[in-house]
Amino acid sequence: MRLIDGKGRLFGIINIIDLLVLLAVLALAVFGVSRMGKGIVTTSATKEGIVTYEISDIRQVTVDQIQVGDPVYHYDKGTYIGEIVDVNIEPFKERVDYNGRWIEAEVPRKFLAQIKVKANLEETDQYYTAGGEQTRVGIQFRLKNKKFASFGVVTNMEITE
Repeated sequence: MRLIDGKGRLFGIINIIDLLVLLAVLALAVFGVSRMGKGIVTTSATKEGIVTYEISDIRQVTVDQIQVGDPVYHYDKGTYIGEIVDVNIEPFKERVDYNGRWIEAEVPRKFLAQIKVKANLEETDQYYTAGGEQTRVGIQFRLKNKKFASFGVVTNMEITE
């Protein structure tokens, strides 16, 4: 019995081209599985903390709806972030050019709200998670509850545990 017969079959069973294609597919599958299996495994621990959000350029009607004790949710995912424990309202200021100098001028009927939210933060080696979303200082979130919805920027994170 010859290695390759007259019809190009290996041991008279399988065509040599078919065998090469089969080996290439198997090699790609093994390579893909090995690449997918090398993820970094991280463990997370839940800690209680205070996340401060700054909501800027809002009207009085929105300010009236932000109340201590109300829950806050992630707008897009609908996941629970935490409960509002403190609200600080001040006039919204905008930088304007005045006689060649930049000054901060109050904008009439616009406000800046700083809300502190008591949240359960999941801690990993790389980041904290609040409401199923990676949370870092400087990240902007869309926040909502039953009474208001707005963009908020994380300005501070404190772990209380």
